[in-house]
Amino acid sequence: MAALSWKYVGHRVFAAWLNIFLGINVIFIILRLAPLGAVEARLQQAFQLGIVRYPEEAERLRSAWLSFYGLEGDLWSHYLEVWRRLFTFDFGPSLVSFPTPVSVLILRALPWTIGLLSLSIVISWLAGTLMGIFSGSAPSKTLSKLLIGLSSVLYPIPYYLFGLVLIFLFAYLVPVFPLGGGVSVVPPRLTEDPLHNLALVLNILYHATLPALSLIIPVSLGWFFLSAYSATRVKITEDHVQFTRLMGVRESEIRRRHLWGEISLTQITLLTLQMGQILGGALITEILFAYPGMGYLIYRAITAFDYNLLAAVALLSCIVITLSVFILDLIAPLIDPRVRHR
Repeated sequence: MAALSWKYVGHRVFAAWLNIFLGINVIFIILRLAPLGAVEARLQQAFQLGIVRYPEEAERLRSAWLSFYGLEGDLWSHYLEVWRRLFTFDFGPSLVSFPTPVSVLILRALPWTIGLLSLSIVISWLAGTLMGIFSGSAPSKTLSKLLIGLSSVLYPIPYYLFGLVLIFLFAYLVPVFPLGGGVSVVPPRLTEDPLHNLALVLNILYHATLPALSLIIPVSLGWFFLSAYSATRVKITEDHVQFTRLMGVRESEIRRRHLWGEISLTQITLLTLQMGQILGGALITEILFAYPGMGYLIYRAITAFDYNLLAAVALLSCIVITLSVFILDLIAPLIDPRVRHR
């Protein structure tokens, strides 16, 4: 068993490192095609603003920007520079907030994205799985029919459109929540008084409610609910489940002992497959709500042609998604030991 477990972990480690290596190479190729366009776009903007008037000035500015972006030298030196920046976490200065280093901006934005994304994923996964198992095991109940109807309506709606609906309803029409941001303009500061610290936490949760709901509701009533519902409809027809019902076992006990364990494994696999799309939806949601996370940082980088910041976010996103999938792969055997024998 131990040998098989180490073999399983070894395969997952190798797959994770291979995905990271290939992902970084793909990102390098894509970004390698973009830098000159970004530099030329900034030169055009400089001409429009009157900053540059003569060709000699444009050449000096182009050379300065190429050096700023780290694009001087041959292709091999650029490739090594990408790995050096990744291992040292030194991506150079940011153009959006010059001369603040890119690493500082990422460290400021990353906790907001991690908090919003982790909270949304956990709640969506648990809620969608539990509701799917309940509705699949008791489809004739009124609540089950209501959940199935809501899922059919909400499943095709994109994150940003559902977020706009929430903003219109609960931030404009009935102003219960703020229009955007991660904290009040003048937030309560951390002090030695626990009540003040609690006020700060509640203020952050208050601002994160609408962004989180725009992710939780479509995801939980979308992929996770439909997957759990379909799996439950199949599982309840199996012999061992039918036998337990004939023995008079309560439905709640059947769901807990015979449905949850097997269906939750399927749900973890679904979460692994959808992790990239969920992360992309979270980034779009942050832009929509002006939430101070990685998504809003990407938006600022694109509008300002901040190549250093875009490269850093793309590389780190590749690593974060791969490591998230790796962690989920390690959790799967804890739920179903049969995975360790594959």
